[in-house]
Parts: sequence; structure tokens; C-alpha cells
Amino acid sequence: MFDMQKVGKRIAEYRKKIDMTQMELADRMNISFQAISNWERGLSMPDISKLPELATIFGITIDELLEEKSDFIQSVVNDKIETYLEQKECSAEEIGQAIPLLKPSQIDAVVEQVQTNSNISIAALLPYMDEDGVKELALQALAGGESVNAYLPFMDEDDIKDLALQVHSRGESITAFLEFMDEDGVKELALQALARGESVNAYLPYMDEDGVKELALKILRS
Repeated sequence: MFDMQKVGKRIAEYRKKIDMTQMELADRMNISFQAISNWERGLSMPDISKLPELATIFGITIDELLEEKSDFIQSVVNDKIETYLEQKECSAEEIGQAIPLLKPSQIDAVVEQVQTNSNISIAALLPYMDEDGVKELALQALAGGESVNAYLPFMDEDDIKDLALQVHSRGESITAFLEFMDEDGVKELALQALARGESVNAYLPYMDEDGVKELALKILRS
């Protein structure tokens, strides 16, 4: 997987080599100054559509910019993802390292190809994806009536809570969700369960003492 800090450092170095300011580079690429700043600080990565332009400005190749050769990334740049995945066996790591560079539509295309034409499981890609991408796949799985447990370790706590509410609304257990949630989120779900007259025993091991006390007082008053 690409190291955003290292890629950002190289962007800054190449920009300085051609004696260009961040603002000048932003104007040249018709993007915001903040985007350049975020790239160079390692807070985000340029999306893959910007890599050819960035490499051209610096007078280098994409491989030099990323300091790593990837035929898969070249296939994305050339809009040949489907052909590439049909013709070659890619590893989860190779696909995963490119995912931070892809647009949502490109990620969708990769996931679709992996699902239909590859021995790689979607679960194998999850460690390489950002939380928004994992959430989208989890929602698709949920809509298809599939288990979402494999997605939970790679999701944001608030998104897990939202997903748990949807799963619970279908009458299914959400016990597997609790260990991936913060204590406040677990308490919120426990209070909702209590209001519905349901048992809250499964929630207790994942709550702090104050949360359990609040729950106990509500039970005593009911």
C-alpha cells in the first residue's frame, strides 16, 4: 500500500525542483491550493486521474512519482481496468494499494470485476480500503441480505452503529457489532433496546460503569 507521507514528500520535492509554489501548481492543475497542501503533508493522495498530469508537470513517470511500478495503476490510468483484470491474476495487495487513488466509480468497477472474474474475495481488499468505501460495500451486502460481520473491523464506529440499527430492524442479532463500537454507541443502542422492552444483557460487557449504572437506574424506575 502506498505510504501517503512518502508520496507527499516526493510531490513536494519535485515541485521545488521545478521552482514552483503550491499555489502555482494548484493553478496549473485547476485544483485548490488546499489539495496540494494536503498531498504534500500526506493527508490525502492525488486521485488517479491527476497522476499523469502531475508526472508530466514534473517531467517524470508515474512510477517515479509513486516510487513503485504498478501495471494495475497503469491500466486504471488508461481506463482499461476491466481488460486488465480479465487477463491477469492480481493479488489483493496489488489491487489494494491502488484503491486509495481511485474514484468511487473506479472502485465500483474494480469490486465488480473482482466479484465476477477473480479468485480474490472482497474481504481480502477491505484492509486496503478507506472507511467510506468499506461502508458502501457493507451497505450493498446488507441490501443483498448478506452478513456484514467481515466489514466491521474496517469501519468507522458511527457507521457501525448505523449499520447495527439497520440489522436490528430486520430482527437480527447485533451482538457481533458491539466489540467494534465505542461505549457511548453501545449505551445508545442498549437504551433503545430497553425502551423496546428487550433484554440488554448482551450490551453490558461493552459498556463503562457509568453507562451500566444509567441503564440499571432506568430499569429500576420502569
